[in-house]
Amino acid sequence: MKFTFVLLCFFWMPFFIAQNSVSQHIEINDLIDGTLLQPQKLNSKTLAIIIPGSGPTNRDGNQSVGKHNSLKMLAEFLVEQGIASFRYDKRILKLAKIEMLDESRLRFDDFVKDAADVVNYFKLYHNESYEFENFIIIGHSQGALVAQLASLRTAVNALILLCGTAHPIDEVMLSQIQKQAPFLYEDLKTAFDSIKTVGYVNEFNPLLKTVLRKDVQPFMGSWMKYKPTTIAQKIEIPTLVIGGTTDIQVPAKDAKELAENFQNGDYAIIENMNHILKTIADIGLENQKTYMNPNLPLSEELKSELETFLEKFK
Repeated sequence: MKFTFVLLCFFWMPFFIAQNSVSQHIEINDLIDGTLLQPQKLNSKTLAIIIPGSGPTNRDGNQSVGKHNSLKMLAEFLVEQGIASFRYDKRILKLAKIEMLDESRLRFDDFVKDAADVVNYFKLYHNESYEFENFIIIGHSQGALVAQLASLRTAVNALILLCGTAHPIDEVMLSQIQKQAPFLYEDLKTAFDSIKTVGYVNEFNPLLKTVLRKDVQPFMGSWMKYKPTTIAQKIEIPTLVIGGTTDIQVPAKDAKELAENFQNGDYAIIENMNHILKTIADIGLENQKTYMNPNLPLSEELKSELETFLEKFK
């Protein structure tokens, strides 16, 4: 009997969400489209905009090399809380699909523009198609910095930053390589210094080609100029910053460091939550396996922190 109960619960939750929500595909512009997920009975006028992390990441938080559905699960959790959300594919996916992706022309501000365009789209059609009055931007990983910058371009009511760094990307990558391949540290630092001062680097260690190839150097330069703690000092709206103790990409302590720079910031560090918002105590191979497990649920402690923060916006 116990086994039967657990089995029924496993299948019941997705069925419950599907029966109590309305999903709509929306094209914001030629490069951005995504999913609006709303409760069947929409009592809240709050819309959460979910911004994915780095790389060719889609609206559900997935890439071609791994499927974990973390952002899809986040949207489904918001529906349970009575809050609508819009999550979208990054522009690089659309550009690649139509064979128009030119990495040399890509800049970090493109992602910021996309996020602001999404917010402005739902503001533009207020009372015509949608009745959202409050807007919350939820940024994950790289999306945390995008969320910060977007909030300075278009008015929103709050920010939620998940597993975002407190440091410029060059410092983050140098810290990572110092731990993983310390013999490459000086080579990478020299290359980054060149990109920051003259905008490019011609000669570098071939082992760093993935990071420093010619086509991605302009994007890296446009990204590393932003210091998250400095941007945070310009933001007045309520902001919740969340990190996890088993995040192998961004140290948990960054959540506290970043939150302390907001004028109205708070933070939470979730025990045993990793970078994709799942519960796992391991920081090795088992942690990496979660990136390919779409059935592993979101951290319950994360849900609790979000529920408390969102209560004032319902």
